Amino acid sequence: MAKTTGRREWLSTVARGAAAATVGVLGPHAARSDENGADPRVKHIVVLMMENRSFDHMLGLLMDEIPGLRGVHTGDWTNVDDKGSVHPLTDDAAYQGQLRVDPPHDFWSMLQQIYGRPGPQPPRPTPDMQGFAVTYERAGGNPAHVMRCFRPERLPTLSALARNYLVCDNWFSSVPGPTNPNRAFAHFGTSFGRVDNGPVWFAFVNRRHEKGIYGRLRDGGKSAKIYYYSLQSGTIGMTFLGSSYFGLYRDFVKDCRNNRLPNYAFIEPPYVDQDDGTLAADQHPDNFVLAGDQFIRSVYEAIRSNDEVWRSTLFLIVWDEHGGLFDHVSPPTLPYRDSFRSPVAGFDFDQLGVRVPAIVVSPYVTPGVSHALFEHASIPATATRQFIGPPATHARYLREQRAPTLQQLLVENMAPRMERPDLGPPPRRSESGDDRVILASRSESRTPERPTFGPARPASSLQIQHVADVHQLLASRVPKVASAFDPRRITTQREVGQFMRTALAALHSEPEGRDS
Repeated sequence: MAKTTGRREWLSTVARGAAAATVGVLGPHAARSDENGADPRVKHIVVLMMENRSFDHMLGLLMDEIPGLRGVHTGDWTNVDDKGSVHPLTDDAAYQGQLRVDPPHDFWSMLQQIYGRPGPQPPRPTPDMQGFAVTYERAGGNPAHVMRCFRPERLPTLSALARNYLVCDNWFSSVPGPTNPNRAFAHFGTSFGRVDNGPVWFAFVNRRHEKGIYGRLRDGGKSAKIYYYSLQSGTIGMTFLGSSYFGLYRDFVKDCRNNRLPNYAFIEPPYVDQDDGTLAADQHPDNFVLAGDQFIRSVYEAIRSNDEVWRSTLFLIVWDEHGGLFDHVSPPTLPYRDSFRSPVAGFDFDQLGVRVPAIVVSPYVTPGVSHALFEHASIPATATRQFIGPPATHARYLREQRAPTLQQLLVENMAPRMERPDLGPPPRRSESGDDRVILASRSESRTPERPTFGPARPASSLQIQHVADVHQLLASRVPKVASAFDPRRITTQREVGQFMRTALAALHSEPEGRDS
């Protein structure tokens, strides 16, 4: 197994990845760019961030179909639990039901998964990726389940896009930790020193009026917006921004169709089951994974609905972190740290988290793989480089200033690809005829597994944390509304949805396309 890389090894990894991206996969020329490194063909960057799945779990079994992909075959890798039982990698991941116990993915559990021990103190051992089964067994789950991967045909949209566009098989979460610090790196280029899943940015942004890449772009005369699915589902972490920074998912669909897409758009899937029967589609365990696959299709089709939008858009599909699910590639260390110090002794933000799926969808890439190293700070860095200037000059924090950007993956002098990959049968539409896509309804009979749906379905750990974060913000901004809710009593998907609808209506008084 690969060892943790030091500075010299890391620079070698980056060099090899850049070479693979520009020669071995994409042809002899990188994209033509202006003096700031921006690609003149790109007017829009769209990012869809999903939840808690590892690279091997979602894309690893495409290795035989995509030359050069650092994937897996069944049986190639194993983990051993506390009882000494060996659990091999298998190809029988289910859409729902195997991960009712949420696999641990907090900071300490992730270090256990990577290194085989929970502490970050140096000297660090060789990362052997042998702690996944142990941590899941200790959490009360079946350790075999975190070793299960999806066969490509089980994820038709994701697999088709991977085959036809560019897979980044060296993309790692920014922190060996949970959702919030990793999403903070995507929004701000830093987690402000946090590695836990608390509301990592509330205190900091209120003190410094920090609005992340969104405010930076607006200050530079560009446009940026977060599109979340509905008030009922909410927006993770970024709720504190003013209403003008948000639209609903139906607005994104219309903005694509009418060529009104902002320069930068961040898409959030439905995080809870919707009252109309639409399933939570973020793919966080134990939400129905096929619903997320169909949501990815919905975003892609929205972009393809207008040829001018398609010709001018870079679309990134990426997951925030691995969610405690096995991946075989050892995360590297960086030769630099962040602008904020960690409160955890021995951890200095130079260690990346576990590898996650990432696909760059663009008319200016050819099918294949990039081995170039990326992490979530690459997201705001790419937007900064494209629409403002070099991140080293215009980004606030060290990790983003140094992060590789996606412009290197686009092919120079390439005519835009206008062909469409075969994504299979389209998803069902709502009976009301509006723009809302019924991603996987409770009456769906064509899927090989029936999704679990119901008002009493337990809320996931992510949803419970989401409620706590939003309630904290609500208490500071609209205390009268907050006093009507006790977040400790919100335990079901229906209750989460009811709270979010009320909270978001109070916090975002006039978002575009407000839910009725």
